[in-house]
Amino acid sequence: MKNRMQDLDFEQTLADDSVQEFEFTKRAARRFREVVSLESFEDEDADAIFHYLYKEMELVSFGDHLKRYIYERAGLEEPFSEVPIETFKEIALDSFQETCTPKSMNPTSTKLPALIGNWLTQASVKRETVFLLGFGLRMSAEDVSDFLTRVLREQDFDLHNPEELIYWYCYTHQLPYGKADELKKTCAALEPAARPPHEGPLFGPDFTLDSEEELLQYLSYLKAGWDDPGSEKSRAFVTFLSLLDHARSIIASMYQKDEEEKGGDKVWSARDITPADLEKVICNGIPVNKMGNLKKMSASILARHFFQKRFSRQRITSLLSHKFPVERFDLLTLEFFIVSQELEDEDPYERYKYFIDKTQKILADCGMGEIYIVNPYECFLLMCLLTDCPLAVFSEIWEMSYEAGSDESGGQVP
Repeated sequence: MKNRMQDLDFEQTLADDSVQEFEFTKRAARRFREVVSLESFEDEDADAIFHYLYKEMELVSFGDHLKRYIYERAGLEEPFSEVPIETFKEIALDSFQETCTPKSMNPTSTKLPALIGNWLTQASVKRETVFLLGFGLRMSAEDVSDFLTRVLREQDFDLHNPEELIYWYCYTHQLPYGKADELKKTCAALEPAARPPHEGPLFGPDFTLDSEEELLQYLSYLKAGWDDPGSEKSRAFVTFLSLLDHARSIIASMYQKDEEEKGGDKVWSARDITPADLEKVICNGIPVNKMGNLKKMSASILARHFFQKRFSRQRITSLLSHKFPVERFDLLTLEFFIVSQELEDEDPYERYKYFIDKTQKILADCGMGEIYIVNPYECFLLMCLLTDCPLAVFSEIWEMSYEAGSDESGGQVP
């Protein structure tokens, strides 16, 4: 496989020795290729992946991404790692003051310099903070979209949310926060529209708003509260259901094979597969406690890498009941499981390419941005797909992460 790794899809155009220290994606792609190209990778795949994730992979925080954005926008010339945080704070503070952007969208006694300092060092922030930074740093709609999808790993602008539609319109037309605040007040006084503007989805792929009048029209449509089956949140949920049914069918086939081998007469179908069955198969490597629940994520040494997410039966049930929104983690995990089983006997590289192509389409349709190699969980899935037994390696690494979590403290982490 080694001679084919140069064809992996992430940032291939730059020579390895020219990758700059602030180019997170290029650095992550280079290290990805190096790990899966090791002579030992085929025989020691789980160990190699676990070692890379825990010992070598760079965990890029929100603050790192924000610093890089300011660094590139400001055209700083000194090496990225040598720029003191005070420089980034000063640039951001000056920009907030020049754009007359408030320090928060909600009342707070914290001073703006302190808030900026926090944003520059935090692992993650709320969605609302990204919108505020969009105004304070004069971001384009594309810049804000990138922070939402790649950095926060959330959905793109929710144009069915009046506030987010207003923000998107203002970034698109480079209007200040004061105008956005004015438009929000105008929206609050709008009467709901009597009927939708047209049949079908409100927002298509080429949707634009060229004037404030058009914006107010759409805001009145949103206030009417019509369901839009074409919304990205709706598509994400429908996609989740489809992938979940597919996974259930695969697990039913597994159970049926076991049933036949032991001479039983039960006939398994997808509808027999419960969230507990999905957890049992997909989270096979995660130990359970005395109550039969997955042990706490904090007990895994990779908790920070995977952002406290496991495909547990509780999570699945919450998603099905709309308690939580479907996230990219859910879609990626299900598609990984499906591909790992249906293409188990395929060439690893072809399996990997298939997953990339299929998943990019799913994420784009759900407004979640492309696969991001800097995200440890996504890197983890991709590396597993390049092994001979992806699901087995996936489970083994989860198991290793809990064993390592116990060893670190001399006992099980609470």
